[in-house]
Amino acid sequence: MFDIDTCLSFVTSKACKEIAEAFNKRLMKLGVTRVQWIALYYLGKYAGIKQKELAEKMNIKDSTVARLIDRMEREGYVIRVKDLEDKRITKLYLTEKGIELREKLLPEGKKMSEILSKNITDEEMEIFKRVIKKMVDNVR
Repeated sequence: MFDIDTCLSFVTSKACKEIAEAFNKRLMKLGVTRVQWIALYYLGKYAGIKQKELAEKMNIKDSTVARLIDRMEREGYVIRVKDLEDKRITKLYLTEKGIELREKLLPEGKKMSEILSKNITDEEMEIFKRVIKKMVDNVR
């Protein structure tokens, strides 16, 4: 008989949700959401990224990214710049304020990784990464 508590899809989904919520809770104390933190990360790593590319990297809908960038632009963290060669293309850049916020918040990802990997050996972590990659490959 099927038991949802042993269903890999449910178990991994539940774990991901709990981890995401814990990280979001930590970040909310600093005035940003987990989604904003992820956007700041990618906007800093890929200066001039297009909105659609950002959505792909963040694994969220284009419309969600549009609203996120609207908000971050209003808050002074991001600017949109039309491409000089193709005016249909808009590129995204962090402002000085956005760069400062990113630098302040980037270490939170490392802290969260340290919390998550506590009492897990390097060997166990490598096995986990290989298994989770296989699971993702299986559903593709």
